[in-house]
Amino acid sequence: MGWLVSYQDELYHLAKEIDATVAAVEQAATGAARDRVVWRLPGELGSVTVSGAGELVDVSVDVATMKDYSAPSLSRQLLLGIQRAEEVAARRYEAAIAAVQDEERLV
Repeated sequence: MGWLVSYQDELYHLAKEIDATVAAVEQAATGAARDRVVWRLPGELGSVTVSGAGELVDVSVDVATMKDYSAPSLSRQLLLGIQRAEEVAARRYEAAIAAVQDEERLV
């Protein structure tokens, strides 16, 4: 009967470790989603900002510099800036979660 108690204790501790890992990953994901990524556009054109979850938050364009771009070129620069900011945000988000998962495995 002692083996049953030992097995139950082992399962209980394993469940607690899983709960702690899940909570840590959720916390890291929430924190990473709140972070912001600012991507600077070429020259002094401006910047785009996305949340850590990749949602567009802000676009800032210098009007004087904007006049140096044709409409198609300006739209390409804005779109490229948004895409790059989203990519950086996604990498940071994944890295934050991976770091917590790696840390939890070491405990």
